[in-house]
Amino acid sequence: MRKKVLIVSILLLIVALFIFRPYYSVNSLTKKYADEFSELYRDNGFYEDIEYFKVFKYRNEEVNIQCLNNKKLKNRLNNLNDDYAVVLYIEKNHSSASLFIFYDVDGQWELLDWYLVWSCSGTADGFMWPYYL
Repeated sequence: MRKKVLIVSILLLIVALFIFRPYYSVNSLTKKYADEFSELYRDNGFYEDIEYFKVFKYRNEEVNIQCLNNKKLKNRLNNLNDDYAVVLYIEKNHSSASLFIFYDVDGQWELLDWYLVWSCSGTADGFMWPYYL
């Protein structure tokens, strides 16, 4: 009986580490590079204010985004080199989430593209992992 409890506990720990590791990595990237992206959400012309943002890629440091159901976006993210950054912006009142792709132009980040991942209005209903609400 004790052996079964130990095995189940170890398995649960492994699953928990697998689930929460991406969040730790994203938070580390966000903490390191937050100053560079805190105001760049305005570059798309649609977001007036955000609740928060998370950095998923900064040059050669990145967190793999899993379970992305938008194949075009998934291919786009898989083909980015070290001149890019990817940031998830959550709009004020959690009404939408968008991935912004920035390109480094002479040391300045410029918005290259953005993808609406999900929206409360129903205009997008995508899913990605790690998930932020």
